[in-house]
Amino acid sequence: MVTHRTYTMEEYVEFAERMNDFGNFERVNGEIVPVHGNDPVDDSLIEYVLRRDFDEKQITTHFDMPTQTHDDIIANLIGLLIIENHLRIYGQKTSVFIPATGNAREPDVLIVDKKSQQRNASHQVLNPLVLIEVLSKSTAAKDKSDKLEEYQTIESLQEYMIVWQNTPKVVVYRKIGANKWEQEILSGLEHTAQLTSLNISIPLKDIYENIGFAEPEKKQNDTNSPTI
Repeated sequence: MVTHRTYTMEEYVEFAERMNDFGNFERVNGEIVPVHGNDPVDDSLIEYVLRRDFDEKQITTHFDMPTQTHDDIIANLIGLLIIENHLRIYGQKTSVFIPATGNAREPDVLIVDKKSQQRNASHQVLNPLVLIEVLSKSTAAKDKSDKLEEYQTIESLQEYMIVWQNTPKVVVYRKIGANKWEQEILSGLEHTAQLTSLNISIPLKDIYENIGFAEPEKKQNDTNSPTI
């Protein structure tokens, strides 16, 4: 079993800043993990990047990046939310700190009240109201499990939305009491997602504006079947 050393929050922040052009990263259980990946970054790369004589021209490793569809959905969401003047809407690269685990996550969209926003010394948001993740093949499992569990421990968080990338589907997890959440599943462009904590309605047709979906494969008729 391969083991990785753990890194302080300060080391993670410095690594993420220096590797800004090569991918997005999170700190999970002391390890540095690509947002669009599951395996921790190799220690030798981290240690080189953290050296004083680090030269980004020597970096040959590139990590998975989000697709255009992923980015277009995020752009649509921010465009729909930005009209609310009392909110700050951040898209990718802005970290949220998880007090229960000490992890730092980078949600696709982070929404916080403009006047009451709080951050720690590492510039990570401490009191988000709503977090949104757009599913990718590499992130779907942790977005629907690990991140769901972690995000629900944030005291200020009211709603967590998961948006499918390749089909018009949205799931909203909504806090309805202390340690109690409800789940709303919406499938189809005719539906509208409600962010009740913000009093905002978001039609799925607007979330997926200009997004094309692959048509499902048609089943081939069995040529050996009898004609009726």
